[in-house]
Amino acid sequence: MALLLVVAVAGTAACTDLDQANAAGAADEGLISQTADRVAAADGLSWTATYRLAGGEAARVARAQKPSRIAYTFPSGLVIITPDTVTRCARATEKMDCTDGDRRDGEEGPPASTGLVAPAAILDMLESAAIDPDLAVTPRETTIAGRHASCLKLTGVDQSAASNFEVCVTVEGTVAAFAGMVAGSPVEMTLTDYRTGIDETDFTVPSKTAPDRGTTGPGTPDHGTPGPGTPGPSHTSPRSAGPTPSR
Repeated sequence: MALLLVVAVAGTAACTDLDQANAAGAADEGLISQTADRVAAADGLSWTATYRLAGGEAARVARAQKPSRIAYTFPSGLVIITPDTVTRCARATEKMDCTDGDRRDGEEGPPASTGLVAPAAILDMLESAAIDPDLAVTPRETTIAGRHASCLKLTGVDQSAASNFEVCVTVEGTVAAFAGMVAGSPVEMTLTDYRTGIDETDFTVPSKTAPDRGTTGPGTPDHGTPGPGTPGPSHTSPRSAGPTPSR
């Protein structure tokens, strides 16, 4: 009788541990899916985000609608993606050398070696994490550039460009921070400025003799689709804490 009681207790404990593990896995998957949904929703808005990269240099991402397009400006060049064309420019002293190409399936953002990771690439990583049953997830809440952001630190992600990374996302879906090793390149980017609307100069391909326009900051916003929240002056907080790079 005593033996049967021990076996029954052990079996109950094992089932309880399994139930708790399943509940934790479902909760983690829910957090990852919610974060991915936010990032995906930002594709339908018009906004401009400026980032501080590792080493203190600046980069800018501008998302516009009608037509849907996105522009990445970073220290070594820029990438402009329209429905039909991908334009890539590399800085050469005081000018840009640019080439155009047809857009293939999927969004082609800048490579991680530029220090900037596209929202679409981060979305791919989150989607890989959402179906990985063995990863570790650590959530936290923070404020970056004056905006509330939810962060997830993910460890041991399979079938992803980064196996260990942390991403922070604002309520409206803007990537507020990212840190991790992506395709062999260390990336650390933190939001320093966000505003609704875009400046058309971010989508203007510079001539080969045009001066370098750099990433000194956004210009006059357009009247594109506003994001959630209260429009108005951008919130700048250069010293806001982003995620700690995964090692």
